[in-house]
Amino acid sequence: MTDDTYTASFLGDDGQEARTEQLESIGGQPQKSLVRPAADGGDDVNWELDPDASTEGNAVYRSLGVAQHDYS
Repeated sequence: MTDDTYTASFLGDDGQEARTEQLESIGGQPQKSLVRPAADGGDDVNWELDPDASTEGNAVYRSLGVAQHDYS
């Protein structure tokens, strides 16, 4: 891992790790939120950084739901 990248763990709705990726940092910090394709090839999913669960060099993201979906 370099200073420009970090390990991102994506947790599913059940709290279990769904996948891990190496991502580029922004100004040396993990991205606060991002969009990734669903594991099953479905709709894109919004992910948000969970700073309480993250550690140095390993950022934890939790799903916020389907991207571009109106939950109101």
